[in-house]
Amino acid sequence: MRRLPVTVTAVFAAAALLAGCAGAPAAGGGAVTETAAPRVGPPPATQEPYLGSEPSPTVPATPDAAAVAQAASWLDAIVLPEGAVRAEGGGAVGFLSHTGWICTPIAEEGAVWRIPGASVAQTVNWIRENPPADLVSTAYGFLPDDTVTSSAATGFTPADRSQQGVVLTVQQSDDGVAVRAEVAALSAASVCPPPPGGGTWGLPGQG
Repeated sequence: MRRLPVTVTAVFAAAALLAGCAGAPAAGGGAVTETAAPRVGPPPATQEPYLGSEPSPTVPATPDAAAVAQAASWLDAIVLPEGAVRAEGGGAVGFLSHTGWICTPIAEEGAVWRIPGASVAQTVNWIRENPPADLVSTAYGFLPDDTVTSSAATGFTPADRSQQGVVLTVQQSDDGVAVRAEVAALSAASVCPPPPGGGTWGLPGQG
């Protein structure tokens, strides 16, 4: 990255040397002058490309209509075990985690259901076997039915493994489990920033 200043300095030094030679008196007593050649090619860049970790300021602030429709469609396509009842207003369930969608702009939808008498492990396994629409699970496998855990999540993405789709979090409640859906769909102009420090982003539902 430090080669450019050295090269530019060398060019200026050479140009100064040539200018000194051109301005020296000629043998006939006159002075020889030279006209600089016209610049060829595009003008130099006036702005560096955006490489920040935050969304680019040139990205639209709101998702497009197609993304809004897609998010609503994925929410409607969610299927849950028998006995699931949708809780209006989130059902006052305090979930322990949430999904941070990294790309912008993005259309989001969400909902919460309660399933009385269900366990976290059995509900998560059922969800993984019944993906919404044509989405693909990002889970690594299934949980033993006797697994004791207070919360578990499963993500679903399109087949291209893009940073959008559905994340279903199952959390133990007093009378069974609560299931929260976090849905997001990308716009045509959405931008996903690179992860800080390099590497790759995990898929939705993988933490």
